[in-house]
Amino acid sequence: MVSAPDPALDARRTGGAAALRPRAAALVLALCCAVLLAVLPAASAAPQAAERPAPGTDDAMGLLRRAAQAAEELPYAGVQSISTTGPSGTEHRMVEVEHVPGSGVRVGEVAAPGGEHPLPPGRSQAFPALAEGMLDALAANYRVTEEAGGGSVAGRPVRLVEARRADGSTAGRFWIDRESGLPLGRESVDGAGRQVHSVEFTSIGEPGADGDEPGGGAPEGAAAAAEDPWGRLLGADELRGLRERGWSLPERVGWNMRLVEARSARAPTGRVLHLGYSDGLSVVSVFVQEGRLDAESLGTVEGVREVQYRGGTVYVGDSGRQLRMWESDEHVYTVLADAPRDSVAAAAQALPPPEAPGFWGRVRRGFDRFGEWLGM
Repeated sequence: MVSAPDPALDARRTGGAAALRPRAAALVLALCCAVLLAVLPAASAAPQAAERPAPGTDDAMGLLRRAAQAAEELPYAGVQSISTTGPSGTEHRMVEVEHVPGSGVRVGEVAAPGGEHPLPPGRSQAFPALAEGMLDALAANYRVTEEAGGGSVAGRPVRLVEARRADGSTAGRFWIDRESGLPLGRESVDGAGRQVHSVEFTSIGEPGADGDEPGGGAPEGAAAAAEDPWGRLLGADELRGLRERGWSLPERVGWNMRLVEARSARAPTGRVLHLGYSDGLSVVSVFVQEGRLDAESLGTVEGVREVQYRGGTVYVGDSGRQLRMWESDEHVYTVLADAPRDSVAAAAQALPPPEAPGFWGRVRRGFDRFGEWLGM
């Protein structure tokens, strides 16, 4: 779906400033002024009531941090039910999860009844539900309190924790095992009270309780090979260097979605960055890849459609996890999220706009560069 960068266009990027004629520069300057006049009133508008951190004391963050520690230190294995709802429908999955302290978490899709429950070797680093960065974001955005009751999950009595917005509405819930302290379930809820994403154990026990050895007999060395499937972690200095070289890697994609993890990997077409943004309840994953988008192959993917957005084409999938994919200035941007729809829209808005076709695409690229010359 992604091809290597266009060398000719890459060369124009380094020398494009000198190629603009004075008349074209004047046109771009006029466009610049018009856009600024259009944007400034919108930028000064007050945020909605819920689009600000919730006031009050968080009396349950200690409970959640202890649950995160329990999830790191205790062995467990079980089956989780996962539901994600997008504008076009709901996606349901059943996954088998196994955690052995020191070896990480292994996750595999549950096959049809009577089939195998495959567990790929190695660790899954796909943003644990109670990772430290997500807990920090949760405390910063919401009022987190323990509520009465709780009920049971997977046959175990649980404690209920709710995260509330500034207007008092519920944004998410966590269910914590009363005996072990393990997190057994969580959900995120949109502003209208609809469930967006939920993860809940349907069964849980000790690894190897069914007679198998923990780890499922993975070949020796396979765990190390698959240890970091998302690529290596990037530090602040590396991110700063990438931004200076022209990569668009915002610290936030929306008022409440902060960057909690960044990773780098290599693909046949070039480097791929995986940016994880979270408000503490939902995750918006942004993949930034060098190259060009193969629109023809995307046109055959079920459930993906073309949408005109911000002057260009975006490929959208809304059944379950929400997908947005587009090309901009020799990079392909992919947004994959289990978040409310407004969070996905804010993420797309925070990233470079899609490439416009033909003449107006070239004019817009010139406009962007002209703004850079003026320090805008």
